[in-house]
Amino acid sequence: MKQAPKPVSYLRAWLTSQTNVMAVLGGGLAAAIASFPTGAAGAIGALVVLGAAEALAALVIPDLPSFRSKVDREARRTAIDQRRQQLKAELGLLLGGEDSMFGTAMWQKYLTITDRATVLYKIAGEAQSQLSYDDAERVDKASVDYLALWLADITMKERIRNGQEATLDRRLREAERSMADIDENDPRYRHLKMARDDYLAVKQRHERLVARRMSIEAALVSLPDQVEEIYQMVVASPYSSVLGSKLGESLSRLQLEEDIELELTENDLDSDYFKTGAAGAQVRAAKQAAKQAAKQAGQ
Repeated sequence: MKQAPKPVSYLRAWLTSQTNVMAVLGGGLAAAIASFPTGAAGAIGALVVLGAAEALAALVIPDLPSFRSKVDREARRTAIDQRRQQLKAELGLLLGGEDSMFGTAMWQKYLTITDRATVLYKIAGEAQSQLSYDDAERVDKASVDYLALWLADITMKERIRNGQEATLDRRLREAERSMADIDENDPRYRHLKMARDDYLAVKQRHERLVARRMSIEAALVSLPDQVEEIYQMVVASPYSSVLGSKLGESLSRLQLEEDIELELTENDLDSDYFKTGAAGAQVRAAKQAAKQAAKQAGQ
């Protein structure tokens, strides 16, 4: 689950901005120069002026819409890059190192998306461009989505491989046959039914995981094509007044985070019966029977 983003401090952003830091340094230098002909009084006067200017700027600039928009963009860009680095690190671990990751076709497709995003950022910064910065940013986010999809695909593939659907089916049939061989009033029947139900639940989760992976695979194929479509559309007519309306539908298809579930919890294939087989089911049933017997003895 995503953590809520930290609130942006526009005042801090202004105080630590390069423009303000240079202004403070320049004011300090001016105070030092003013001290030569007039002594300390000149330096103090210059510092008073600097302080007043800083206070006024701190009251006005952080509330300017243009300044806030710039700060928000930088914060989003930082968040995108942080997520990108995290996903790259996780992929590197799964694929046996960055060298192995860099040599894959998936990595080359990812690089193409990032290259397209870089060009679109530049076009968005041109004065006459009809491409907004936010639209270019959505393409950049798509490159991070691609890494997340890639990571999800690798993880799901491994878990599906461990699923061994044929084994699940066999154990489910064994449990059902065992249930059919004994009377419903037999104490073992309840434990076998619990085992059967758990096997069935694991099988259903396994089937959902397979379906989810099919969605992931389809998105991995379509995302680079969608980005290329947007890129070609923008490059062909970056100053066209109808560019925005043309991009709307294409950009909407990039909202992968809302359309595809990427929450890869450990609860998809974590059944005790699946991990330990029939022996595990028997152990669990024995523990439950012992617990029930102890409870009855206590009564």
